[in-house]
Amino acid sequence: MRSRIAVAAVLAGVTAACTSGDPSTRREAASSPPPAASATVRCDEAIGGGQAPSGDLQVVGDAVALPTSKSRAQALQAAEAELPGGGSGWFAKQGLLVRRGRHVEVTVPEGLTGRLWLAWGSPGSPGARVVVDRCESGDEWIAFAGGYIVREAGCLPIRVRVDGGAVHEVLIGVGAPCRGQKPAPRV
Repeated sequence: MRSRIAVAAVLAGVTAACTSGDPSTRREAASSPPPAASATVRCDEAIGGGQAPSGDLQVVGDAVALPTSKSRAQALQAAEAELPGGGSGWFAKQGLLVRRGRHVEVTVPEGLTGRLWLAWGSPGSPGARVVVDRCESGDEWIAFAGGYIVREAGCLPIRVRVDGGAVHEVLIGVGAPCRGQKPAPRV
């Protein structure tokens, strides 16, 4: 019971509402180093865990729980943020849940590289590919803080591969809804 409460608290914090700024006040940020193409999230970067994902997450490949257009009624809320490499865009705070003992790769489709970045773990370096490799835990599911960074809000495809198997593609509403979803909540 305590694990479920902890997971609910972690997920509530990870999906907490972010405030969004007025787009007319956005400024182009100074140039910064380009994002990493691939990042490995270390197991010791987990922020919690539990026995099952919440109902608004879709389990993909039996090992990754994501807020897809099929499982979540509303798009993820996004706040104004600096893009990797500079410029202004949006960040949707959303944790990543991975089943213990599984090798997981979450990737951005090639056509969206430079428009969509994934950032989980600590410090959560943005990139087009995130790997979590067979973390062990007393919990069935392991949570990592982070989220999605986008140049423009939209309904975006994310690819998931588990244990070297088939690639599954799901849609995530980041700041804007996918078909069948409601817009992101306003603050």
